Amino acid sequence: MFLDEAVLPATKSVTAAPSLASDLSWLLFVACQPSMQARYPKLAEMFKGREDLAARVRNFWKDGPDGASFAEMQVLAHHAGALGETDPDSLWAAIESAVTTIPLDLEMPSESAEERAVYLERFRMLRSSPDLRRSYVELLREVWEPVDDMWHQALPIIEEAGRLVVAQYERGQSLEILITPGCDILVERMPEILADLEAGKPLLFVPCLFFGSSMYLEFADVVVMGTGVGQGDVVARAQTESVARRLKAVADPTRLALLHSLATAPSSVGELAMLFRLAQPTVSMHVKLLRESGLVRSERQEGRMRLSADAAAVELLLGELRQAVLQGAAAVSPPVPEPAAAT
Repeated sequence: MFLDEAVLPATKSVTAAPSLASDLSWLLFVACQPSMQARYPKLAEMFKGREDLAARVRNFWKDGPDGASFAEMQVLAHHAGALGETDPDSLWAAIESAVTTIPLDLEMPSESAEERAVYLERFRMLRSSPDLRRSYVELLREVWEPVDDMWHQALPIIEEAGRLVVAQYERGQSLEILITPGCDILVERMPEILADLEAGKPLLFVPCLFFGSSMYLEFADVVVMGTGVGQGDVVARAQTESVARRLKAVADPTRLALLHSLATAPSSVGELAMLFRLAQPTVSMHVKLLRESGLVRSERQEGRMRLSADAAAVELLLGELRQAVLQGAAAVSPPVPEPAAAT
């Protein structure tokens, strides 16, 4: 007698990661589209005084009415395995390298045949002209450089937003609610996307700092969904959870005392153990939590690891706490008393 083999249900594969390339793609789009600049004035401000740069972005590709789009940059990043890259220099190198190896027959259900044809022609042009390739990467670098510090300071919030979206999805929140359909093809393909995800096709959420609505890219091996971290309650919860995690690190009296000591003078774990009369493993455990929270940094000096408090990180935490607790307080601040009448 033959028994049918049990068919196990596919396990959904879902992750989240910040993506420099995806945030950059939105900046490039806003630089090129006057209508987007009016809709997203804060992003338009990033090009204030750099109108010549915006014009160069707008005129770099001259291959049709949608030529201003730089979606092929994300395709190159994905091919290089760098869609989740957060270091700009690594991304530029990956994109430049991908130009010479990317196949010229894209399987991208998210793109129309006309869009794929545009991307492939751009790949051919970049591949055949080293000068164009260098100009392309340099343009990406120039657009990104002024916002790099701000973006990296926001990385903890971006990462926290990604974790929250994944948690909501795994708790059963529908994709249509988590990701606002921003294009017709996403709406049209949603049933097929959901079926593919149920069958086990990987889903990557990309929380973006600069995104205004949503993003959908689909490759043969993964579905990529982007969403702005400023939508709904995601950014508020991400900010407060990030602050709470770091506050927890200093909520312990011993860790707070260690941080105070390290703000006064850099020390080794051994010196802290002697000063506080604690076992070295205990001090190491406390220091590990402080380092993971970004409040303590280490530096090797003369063969020994020296620890010190990161004053900038502490100030940032205090500022974020003030913003989280007192945001909007200025709008309801008490009135200034009238000066006393002269007698």
